[in-house]
Amino acid sequence: MTIPTCLRMGLRHSDRWRVDQMLKEQQELLREDAVRDMDLWRRLYAPRDVVRVGDVMAEAESVPVAEYCWGCTRQADGLPRSAVAICMRAANLVRSASHADAMTHREVCEAVIGHMRAEGVPILLVVDDGEDGLEVWTDAVASEYRMLVSRGRCPGGRNARTDRAHRVLWAYPGLWEPWAADEWRTTNADSAPNWLDRCVERMIAGTTERSAR
Repeated sequence: MTIPTCLRMGLRHSDRWRVDQMLKEQQELLREDAVRDMDLWRRLYAPRDVVRVGDVMAEAESVPVAEYCWGCTRQADGLPRSAVAICMRAANLVRSASHADAMTHREVCEAVIGHMRAEGVPILLVVDDGEDGLEVWTDAVASEYRMLVSRGRCPGGRNARTDRAHRVLWAYPGLWEPWAADEWRTTNADSAPNWLDRCVERMIAGTTERSAR
């Protein structure tokens, strides 16, 4: 998954959506709980959706935790069916990023995520990757994302290299709802496709302005 350049340019500390701000919004997440974090990821799906976590394919309501998980449902033969969520890993967030202020790896992640949030990108989960970086799971609402197969750190799992937890730092409020309720299915999907258009428009405007000089 490629993040538009406009979300990664000229980053400042004022752009950051800081981890402490995320946790302040949802104080339940101040307490580390691997079981709860995995349940939040499971609720990206319907209970009987077949998903892949680690080497296991099982229904979302019962699939066990592992180090990695995938953002798509699976067919009976294990092949991908349709993307539900797209994981933007730390490497995606910081690649080719430029910042006006000196920043750490984690702070660059926070700044890019701050830009994404400001642009209305439909963020579902923000997860600590266990390596001083952040990962973002976003709604695969745009039709061109429906066939993408992305992998990310499994919330509630642990980083095999550092043995640190993949902790959920923020979750879309609907994911807190039990499966019996339908509110979790609703994101800001109606406006989601517009964020990419806005980025492209700004890039074109900037190029036109430079050419006119």
